[in-house]
Amino acid sequence: MHPVARRQRLEVLIGILGFFTVMAFVAAVVEVVNGDPGVTPALVLLGCLVLSGLAVVARKRVP
Repeated sequence: MHPVARRQRLEVLIGILGFFTVMAFVAAVVEVVNGDPGVTPALVLLGCLVLSGLAVVARKRVP
């Protein structure tokens, strides 16, 4: 795959993951504000953050 195409696909992936990360953050904050914090929203947020970080690192490695 051409490096430019790979970089563009990774940027799209970062955008999608960024959206879901923000939504997971909002869900986790709403759970805490409502007084019923759960493990599931926190784990989903952690997973989104890890995947986003890995995508950013992968994008930096593409020439």
